[in-house]
Amino acid sequence: MEPSGLRVGVPRNYYFDHVDPEVESAVRSGIGRLEALGVRLVDVEIPMTRFVQGVQWGLTVPEASAYHEPTVQAVSEIYAADVRVLLEAGRRMSAVDYLRAQRARTLIRREWSRLMETVDVIAAPAVPVTAVPVGQEGVTWPDGTTESVGGAYVRLSAPANITGLPSLIVPVGEDRAGLPTGMQLISRAGGDGVVLGLGGAFES
Repeated sequence: MEPSGLRVGVPRNYYFDHVDPEVESAVRSGIGRLEALGVRLVDVEIPMTRFVQGVQWGLTVPEASAYHEPTVQAVSEIYAADVRVLLEAGRRMSAVDYLRAQRARTLIRREWSRLMETVDVIAAPAVPVTAVPVGQEGVTWPDGTTESVGGAYVRLSAPANITGLPSLIVPVGEDRAGLPTGMQLISRAGGDGVVLGLGGAFES
């Protein structure tokens, strides 16, 4: 697929909030390279962002608990303590809470479907930080807020996971420590060929 003429959405919110400056710089440089390929950049507003984390955890934790339940009961020692805590939390979530998360997911999908009528692809960071040292448990941002490393790593992939939209990550460089940085390309439902074509053009 020729990238020329594709509308690439650049998020004004969510994806560049609480992102390491080196990651942001690499991704914005990658977006500039997309523009050099002939795409048209469009500023976009990501919808319903305040619900993303709640829906992500409200769905994945109980589903993971259900999937892993036989193994946890048979050989729980193979799971790290932090994983066991999440799996136990999932067993304690009510069906009402799970269905509430599913309803919110439906609303988020609907709003993303409207968003994707205005652009062909969204370009954004894949993760907010590069790989942290083994044993580091949290990330602290300049405004003083903190989040777990696991929470940070899934935060920017959550919208594509929730909506089921095709997403591709392409490398856009390395930080000062030589650790790789990725940019994700998200397209509308059924747009797998669009992100694969644009990713291929970007990499070549």
